[in-house]
This record gives sequence, C-alpha cells and structure tokens, in this order.
Amino acid sequence: MVSKQEKLEAFAELVAFAEELEHLPEEQWSGSIAEGKWSPRDIISHMMLWDNYFLEHAVRPMAAHQPLTLKNLDFDEFNRDAAVYGLTQSKADLIRQTVETRLELLNVLQGIPEAEFGIKHGGVMSVDEYLIDFYEHDRHHMGQIRAYIEGQA
Repeated sequence: MVSKQEKLEAFAELVAFAEELEHLPEEQWSGSIAEGKWSPRDIISHMMLWDNYFLEHAVRPMAAHQPLTLKNLDFDEFNRDAAVYGLTQSKADLIRQTVETRLELLNVLQGIPEAEFGIKHGGVMSVDEYLIDFYEHDRHHMGQIRAYIEGQA
C-alpha cells in the first residue's frame, strides 16, 4: 500500500515541473506541441484551472465534511476557456498561480486524515480516486510537454 505521504509527494511533482518551465523560451512556451494541439502555456493553464476547480468544489468540501459542489461541466468549453485564460497571463504569473494552487491543494489534502482517503464523499469520489485521476492527468500532460521540449532541443 502506498502511504498518504507518498501519494502527496507524487501529487506535488507538478510544482517543480511548472517551475522548470520558467526557463522555457517564449516561442516554445506559446508554440503548439503538435499539429492541432495546445501549447505548454495552454496545458499549464488547463492544469491550474482544473486544480482550482477541484480545490473549491471537491477537496475543500471533503476536508470540511461538506457536500461536494461539483457540477456537470462541458469539458471542452472549460478547456477552451482555460486556453483563453492562459493568453491573459504572463508566463511568470501563470506558473506562479499553478504552483500556488497546487500547494494549496496539497495543504488541504495534508489536513485530511489518511483513514478518510478511501471514503466516497457524496457517492461521487474519494480523495484516493481524485489523487489517482489527477496523478495520471499530470503525467499525461507533463509527458506531452517534455516530449515537445526534447523534440525542440
């Protein structure tokens, strides 16, 4: 079994990854990772806004033993809005927001007892399910960005 601390350490990997992107040249930061795909900026904006959404509508409520306030969202619209949001932020600001949001998530998650990680809140999700889903989401997008950067080098 993987401990709470190991789960949170894995979830924290986005922080260092995002900070590394500070050194990415602007043309790579804003360039499409592949034909018809997002840029690293778009991806990071997407990740940050999903973190913020789940912080406010799932993780904080789980920590406070309150009902989750998740809604059935149009994922495509949410993701388009995330890409547009990224265009309004400097690279430094977007990376800072990403780091701060993930650290806040980690702080709230740290306050949830490990014994509660498997409890399904409102029949919707558990902390463990959230962490697994977003760990995989992180790996997918970080892998895309790494492959793009390595291909550009």
